[in-house]
Amino acid sequence: MKLIIGTVLLLLMQSVSASQCRVNNGPWESVAGGWFPLTVPLIAHPSTGRIDLDGYIMECRYTPDGWPASSTDRLYTKPGALLSPYFGNYTVGLRIRGRDYPSPVTGNVLLATMPNDGRGRNLETFMYILTRGSPGKPINIRAGDWFATFQLRQDGFHTDHDVDVLLYAGNDFITEPSTCTINGNRPIDVNFNTVDRTLIGEAASSTPIRTNIRLNYSCPDPGITMPITITLQGIPASFDAGVLSTSNPNLGTGMLRGAGQVSPGSAFSTNIVNSSGGDDVTFALTRRPGSVPATGAFSGSGTLVMGIP
Repeated sequence: MKLIIGTVLLLLMQSVSASQCRVNNGPWESVAGGWFPLTVPLIAHPSTGRIDLDGYIMECRYTPDGWPASSTDRLYTKPGALLSPYFGNYTVGLRIRGRDYPSPVTGNVLLATMPNDGRGRNLETFMYILTRGSPGKPINIRAGDWFATFQLRQDGFHTDHDVDVLLYAGNDFITEPSTCTINGNRPIDVNFNTVDRTLIGEAASSTPIRTNIRLNYSCPDPGITMPITITLQGIPASFDAGVLSTSNPNLGTGMLRGAGQVSPGSAFSTNIVNSSGGDDVTFALTRRPGSVPATGAFSGSGTLVMGIP
């Protein structure tokens, strides 16, 4: 009798077994609890009329066990398979093996067939955002934030059950999914040329080493007249959170618009009239207080993002 009970318990445990998943060749983790947290790099890949968030590879497999190789599980989408707190103002969806499924995503789309062979199957499933020809609110996600959930269903050899894949950002991420541009989306080269390091000031507001840049705004949709924001994104210098860091740890670059300083992560307000506009800004070279920066070339970078208040 004890042997029979033990056999029944074993069968019950096998029947509720579930798949394993991983991202970017990381360790396999079980999804038996009905939910599965994944930390993924958020990388935007612009395409025609869209932005793909496809900077990772997610694989799932049949959990290796003692059952025959013919045992197979499958993963499908559930109706409304995409949830997210960040993208409500935009048209989003899932791209599954090269085909678009706008949100709310239809159910019963096959993502993977997983035989009991120990191999992972690439789900080839990513979130996308459709762009538009007018400004919108920037999407600003911080490292560690939950940004989306893929709601899936497993069936096959094991008991049918739901699986929620919770996606967390592996990095800070900001994008504004419109085809409006700043300077035609061309890189803005801020060149201070050769400078006397003894003249570099310790504050962006007072340093004499400056370069003026014209920012030109343009939107493809006609007749756009509205207030907009221009946000500066980048890594602050270790000695001053108000300026961008550079490859020289004793140098930073501050951005000024008029008398105001625009710190990394902050924005200034301006306007677009009839789908165009512009501003003059100044980039100012600063040094760590009390330091004498080493001579030689240095570099730094930042990103300007157009949005709406």
